[in-house]
Amino acid sequence: MSKRFKQNEKDAIRNALIEEGKLLFSKYGFQKTSITDITKKVGIAQGTFYNFFNSKELLYFAILELEENKLTKQLLEVNFSKESSAKEIMKQTLQNLIKEIETNSIIREFFQDNNMKKLVRKLPASSIQTHHTHDTAFIETIIEKWEKEGITFIEKPEIIAAMFRSLFILTLHQSEIGANIYRETIDQFIHLIVEGMIKEE
Repeated sequence: MSKRFKQNEKDAIRNALIEEGKLLFSKYGFQKTSITDITKKVGIAQGTFYNFFNSKELLYFAILELEENKLTKQLLEVNFSKESSAKEIMKQTLQNLIKEIETNSIIREFFQDNNMKKLVRKLPASSIQTHHTHDTAFIETIIEKWEKEGITFIEKPEIIAAMFRSLFILTLHQSEIGANIYRETIDQFIHLIVEGMIKEE
C-alpha cells in the first residue's frame, strides 16, 4: 500500500469507500456503479482504490457482509424473557429480521438478476468459504448463548444456519409465491422452522 498514507488515513479511506460504495450501490445497483463513480465521491484516484480492494466485487462483498452482520447480531440481543415462550420470542425475532431484509437494497441486489452468480465467479473461492464458515460459527456462538439461557435445540448448528438461509432466500421469490399469500407463507415457514428447531418447553 502507498507509503504516503498514514494508518489513520488508510482507515478513513477504506471506511469512506465502504460508505460511498453502499450509497451508490443502493441507489444505482452493482452493475451501473463503477469504481470511478466511487473514487470520485471519496476524492481519491481510481488507481488508489486497488490499494484497498482488488475489485469492485470485493468491495461489494465487504459491504454485504457488514449489512448481514448488522442483521444477524440482532439474534445475539434476543432476550428470552419469562413473559413469553422461547418459541414465540424466536418467531417474532425472525419476523422482524425478515422485514428488515425485505427493505435492505444491498442484500437484495446481491441475490437478484443473477448478480450473485456474476459476483461469485469473480470472488476468490476462499472469500466464499470464509463467509459460510463465519455464518456457521456465528450461529454456533448464538446457540451457545441461548443454551446458557435454558433453550434446548433439536437441530445441529449448521442445520439451523441453513434453515435461516433458506428462509431468507424465500423472501426473494415473492412473485413466484404470490403477493396475496406471500406474508402468510413466510409466517408459516417461520412457525415450522421454530417448531422444528427448539425443543418443547
